[in-house]
Amino acid sequence: MERSALSVALLRQRLVSLLKAMPAAQAGDHTSVHVARVASRRLREALPVLGASADERALDRCDKRVRRLTRALGPVRELDVTLLLLAELEGKGATAPRAIARVRERVDAERLERRREMLAEITPSRLNKLCKRLVKVAAPDSPPEPPADELVEAAQQAAKRARRLKAAIEHAGSIYLADRLHRVRIAAKKLRYALEIQRELAHSRTTAGLTRLKTQQDLLGRMHDLEILIDRTRGVQEKLPASDRRGMSELDALVRVLEDECREGHAAYMQARPAMLKLCDGIIAATADRPTAVA
Repeated sequence: MERSALSVALLRQRLVSLLKAMPAAQAGDHTSVHVARVASRRLREALPVLGASADERALDRCDKRVRRLTRALGPVRELDVTLLLLAELEGKGATAPRAIARVRERVDAERLERRREMLAEITPSRLNKLCKRLVKVAAPDSPPEPPADELVEAAQQAAKRARRLKAAIEHAGSIYLADRLHRVRIAAKKLRYALEIQRELAHSRTTAGLTRLKTQQDLLGRMHDLEILIDRTRGVQEKLPASDRRGMSELDALVRVLEDECREGHAAYMQARPAMLKLCDGIIAATADRPTAVA
């Protein structure tokens, strides 16, 4: 079964983005860690498009390697975002500087440890092996237009992601539950990446669904980042001596600021919830009458 030059280019483009970001990410650059992690997620989402025309076992090996890379970058990126949030709060004068300084000291120490773990996992030899595997999987060239199987595979992947997002939204309900909302965010992100691939293969210019997903992903991402900072603040608080009432009070005030923003974010999410469900239904319905991809 042929695979198109377009789908191969799509995969290689995401691989190049990853490889370009990795040297600076490994050197400690905050922005590059983020770029590399996003590139790895986009790369994983592109692999199933080749499912109809590439060796399944080879694709599975590639997917596992990219997933390990994503997971290695994740903790460092999470702590980078926490540091950025602390800087933002400090700039606004939202709470006592001493409370921010205490939390920042703990986060800085943890980031050093997580960065060591990241470097131990993402070695040059492992990156080189991943690159060779991906190039081999996407090696054959063929006509510039994607075969029908690839278009069907992309549509089915988007529908699968839409079903998972819908299930996550419904499971989250209307009560503020941070872990369930986080799963909604992850599902929205994966659907957005799947729609990007489908859009590129079909030469579509439609961006409405992508924009809506990005907006909600950013909103839920902000709430998740605030929750992480709340947890870290509570962790610092637990280590304070009971006699340090001022320190306790300052950290309590920081938590209240973060919780208030979380509640505001949840209200905005609930307003957009019906439109998100409608978007999912539309994507699922669009593939209901399509044929399945032939292996």
